[in-house]
Amino acid sequence: MDNELPSGSAAQGAAETPLHSAAWANDLAHAEQLVRNGVSVDVQDSVGESPLHGASAWGHIEMVTFLIAQGADPNLQEQTGLTPLHWAASHGNLETVKALIAAGAAHKIANSFGQTASALALAHRKWEIAQFLDAL
Repeated sequence: MDNELPSGSAAQGAAETPLHSAAWANDLAHAEQLVRNGVSVDVQDSVGESPLHGASAWGHIEMVTFLIAQGADPNLQEQTGLTPLHWAASHGNLETVKALIAAGAAHKIANSFGQTASALALAHRKWEIAQFLDAL
């Protein structure tokens, strides 16, 4: 269950950009080149996911840090309302959760099903993350 992705996610065939591919693959050199060449760090794929969503889901902390430093919006919601924080929390990536919070991620944003990042962490049995978020 931990590696399941929401239906329609980039990994399940949504039309993604080269920056999405670099973020999902944790290819920092390629991501840096794309951003230097003018690609927006908040570019969204066909389901509204940004590269930060993918990097956050898989806990690619160096990529997350790079995207945030380049101005990526940590509160950008995809079509079902999931933010990068939802992804990091549900996948158990505490270091990524902390980086997103430090970058201004709003932990009380609910997705279209009414779930906050903490609720998703609980649903995926990520107790430490739920406790961290609930203490904010």
